[in-house]
Amino acid sequence: MRIFIIGGSGRTGKLIIDEALDRGHTVTALVREPSSLQARHGLTVVKGTPLRKSDIEDAFNATQVDPPASVIVALNASRASDNPWAAVTSPPRLMADSHANAVAVMKEHGIRKIATMAALGVGDSLPNLIFIMRWVIKKSNMLYSFEDHNLVDQEMKKSGMDYVLARPTRLTIGEAKPVKSFGNSGQGVGMSISRKSVAVFLVDAVEKSTWDRTTPVISN
Repeated sequence: MRIFIIGGSGRTGKLIIDEALDRGHTVTALVREPSSLQARHGLTVVKGTPLRKSDIEDAFNATQVDPPASVIVALNASRASDNPWAAVTSPPRLMADSHANAVAVMKEHGIRKIATMAALGVGDSLPNLIFIMRWVIKKSNMLYSFEDHNLVDQEMKKSGMDYVLARPTRLTIGEAKPVKSFGNSGQGVGMSISRKSVAVFLVDAVEKSTWDRTTPVISN
């Protein structure tokens, strides 16, 4: 299966590409800077932005004999640094508009499966985020990212797609470990999950129908 990946040059996105290729899938990655990804067998890199529907269409058409059959999104609104109060550098609705453009192209090509890396704290999982993190989100520039995630959550549920909006807990560096799902809201969820584990889960999500039309909160 060919998987179309948005956000493939990010920390988790690169791990998703690794996981998909290791499983024998082919991958098309839409990135602003193709040099950010190393050339590899089975990987097609297309320059562009998901904020332009035409760029997504070009990426889909880049491999006409082997078109994408599913989509994985690993985008996040960026800030000047990892500091929660750092200035936001992404445009408003980065994720919401990127998903809207992706869904429009998917419908044109008859593709239904899309898996997205969201976050614990999105939608109805917010009450199950620890108090200090709820306070940080409310008081810092992380709020803009979560507002964008919430728009994705609302709009994807109306899209008619077979979406999976995965809500990982705090992301860590480390090897892939078993992933546990804590339902859509995350009651009783663990503290963290490795980025590699999230990559494994998202590729699982497009291979299977287990989590279709759900918002699973996941941790190790």
